[in-house]
Parts: sequence; structure tokens; C-alpha cells
Amino acid sequence: MRILLALIASAPLLAAAGPGDTAVVVYNSALADSKTVASHYSTARAVPTNQVIGLPLPNSETMTRKEFRDLLQEPLLKALTERGLWKLRDDATSRAFNLTNPPAVTESPIRYAVLCLGVPLKILRDDALTEPGAEKLQPELRRNEAAVDSELALLPLAAGHHPLISALPNRNYAATNPAALHPTNGLLLLARLDGPTVAIAHGLVDKAMQAEREGLWGRAYFDARGLRDGPYSIGDEWLRRAAETTRRYGLETTLDDEPATFSAGFPLSQAALYAGWYDGGISGPFAREKVEFMPGAVAYHQPRQAPQPAAG
Repeated sequence: MRILLALIASAPLLAAAGPGDTAVVVYNSALADSKTVASHYSTARAVPTNQVIGLPLPNSETMTRKEFRDLLQEPLLKALTERGLWKLRDDATSRAFNLTNPPAVTESPIRYAVLCLGVPLKILRDDALTEPGAEKLQPELRRNEAAVDSELALLPLAAGHHPLISALPNRNYAATNPAALHPTNGLLLLARLDGPTVAIAHGLVDKAMQAEREGLWGRAYFDARGLRDGPYSIGDEWLRRAAETTRRYGLETTLDDEPATFSAGFPLSQAALYAGWYDGGISGPFAREKVEFMPGAVAYHQPRQAPQPAAG
């Protein structure tokens, strides 16, 4: 939810986002639809052909750690360096990992990676993977499954040579300067261009660009839980602050501060912005066959459990 608040607060910066030459587009070359989506985006955003990378990947939402390393992580790093998009330190792949080390990437004209439909989402748990000191962690922290996006976001930090068990502290936490979110500071910004169909994925591009041309307009909806104290109250505070911000920007804003989420009969019309929690699945107005989101809309819901890909 802090992500959405930051997006709202930095709306003028978003309007001046960089051109396509700051992005690299990654698609699954084993899937024709993936290349179609990549071509649509790269044409619309004028991404140089040198920055469109196809890799043969599993046609699945999941991949093993070995598949991730051999088919995606290492080939992508190789392509970025060979094409002159990244310059690495001489010891980038040989030095011992330390979070205080300078990032592996020293020069990078790109800031973003766009993963297209067909690029797997998740790296499966590998029970055979061991690392020094892992046995000292609490059992619930001895995990090595991961999101593909999260692992690739770390690629410029240590060129893939970072611990895989448990979690790493976020070096960029609480950063207020957008320019600091850059590969030379150890972070590759990741975005997904995906959806149940190619047409829907294309629509994400076309409608976002429509909003850039015509402006984002509509209503803002925030579904809080009415919390004023306790460990989760900060989540509600983020939503209330976001609602205050959208009102200042002139958007008609609805803030629900009750424990229950929006009801099934709630109209939720002309939604430009939505953020809420805490249902475990699709519910309320989102369970209807159609929900009215405006071109360029941003919607975010934090569930009680790990989210699953939408089926339709």
C-alpha cells in the first residue's frame, strides 16, 4: 500500500517518465504470444531492438532454481553485458557476497526490465540447496522459493551471487530520490506485462498511454479496516493518507474505514485508483463479471495470504 501512496504522491514525476531507451524487454522465445506482446510494447514505447531480449523458457508459471539460473538469470546477465547495457566490476562474479559491497553494475543506461506474458512467475523450493549458516535460522525462515521478479531485481547487486535462503535487507528501503532506484545502486526495477490473453496484455500498454496523453481521471477508492492501534494499524494509516492525497489532487474519493471490505453491491464506478485489504480472495464488487476501471487505472489489494495469478 505504501507503493500506491508513493505513486499518487509522485504523479508529476510519473508524467515525465523516461522513454523506451531506459527499459529492457524480456520475453519467452519459446512462446509466440510472448514475442507478440514484447513487440507490441517495444513498438509503442520505442524500445531499441538491442534492448529486446528473447530467451527460451518453460511454458509454465513456475520454474526450478536450476532453470531460473541456467535459462533466465545467467543468459540475461550475459545479454545485458554483451550488448553494452551493463558494465560490471572486474570481480563482480568472484567476490564474496557482502551487503555493504558496491553493486556489481557500474554503468547502465537502463533502469527497468519489462517481463512479458510467458515469462515464469515463481521459482520453486529446492530442498537440496544448502548455504553456510542456514541451520541457525528459524525453521520458518529456511526458505529458498522466490518470485522471479524479486530475484531479477537483485541482479545488479551481486550479479546473481547473493544468498538464496531466507531474506535480504532492502538497501533501497525508504529511498525518497527516484534516481537512486537504479542498477548502479544495486536495483533493477521490474514490471510485468501480462494477463489472461494477449489482447488484455496489449490493453495494459494502450490504456496506459491513453492516460498519459489525456490524463488519468475517475474516482479513487480506499478500503481500510478501521484500525487505530496494533501492529497492522500502519496499513490503514497508509490508506487514509493516500485518500487525503487524492482529495488534494481533486479526485472524488471514497474511504471505507469499516472492518468489512466493499460489499458485492458497492458500485465502484469509474475507478482510477483503488487500494484495499484484507480478503483472502476475489470478493465484493470484484467478483462481478465486469468492473469499471478507467484507462491507466492503478489497483492494489493486499490479501490475507499469498496472491495467486488471475485466471480471467
